[in-house]
Parts: sequence; C-alpha cells; structure tokens
Amino acid sequence: MLQDVIQYLSDHPVALASIAAFALLAAVGAWYVVSHHLHALLVTLLCVAGFASGFLVFYRGLQSEMRDLMAVGLFLILIFPVIFQQAIRVARIAFGEGAPPIAKGHARRARV
Repeated sequence: MLQDVIQYLSDHPVALASIAAFALLAAVGAWYVVSHHLHALLVTLLCVAGFASGFLVFYRGLQSEMRDLMAVGLFLILIFPVIFQQAIRVARIAFGEGAPPIAKGHARRARV
C-alpha cells in the first residue's frame, strides 16, 4: 500500500507539492503558536483539565455516595476558574499593553 501511495505521488507532482506546502505551513503555524502563546496555552489547558477532573471526582462521589469526594470535586470545580482568572490578571499586569493576543482575548471574555 505504501508503494502505491509513493507511486501515485511520483506520478502526480502537483499533489506532492500541495501536500508538502500544507505540511510546511502547518509546521510554521505550530511553531508560531508554541513560541508566542505557550504560557497562555499551558495555563488554559491545565485549568480546563483541573475543572474537568473536578467534575469527574464529583460524579464519582455521587455514584458511590462519598461526601468527601463530592466536597473535593466541588472544591476543584470552584478553584480552577479562580486560578484561571488570576492567571489572566497576572498576565495582564506582566505584559501590560504588549500582552500576547491570546491573553488579551481571555481578559476581554473574562471582563478583567
């Protein structure tokens, strides 16, 4: 099968060039996002993961009727949006008006 794909791409250089251009643009876009927005991406992903784990812990606590798990889940559900808001404020103070566009967008949506 791999030989068939290689044969097809060697017979159709325009398709090969299109795939190569797409891969190059994807690599440049990934480099730009990672180099300019890594802090905002990490904070967002970690806060969303904590928020989701809070829901999971709360749900497991409801299923097994364990009040301590429900309390921990509610704590996680409440604390991670607060951590996210604080990270937005700190980024806004640290970067000022030269904040990365992602931090400005988060701050605008959060009305900070």
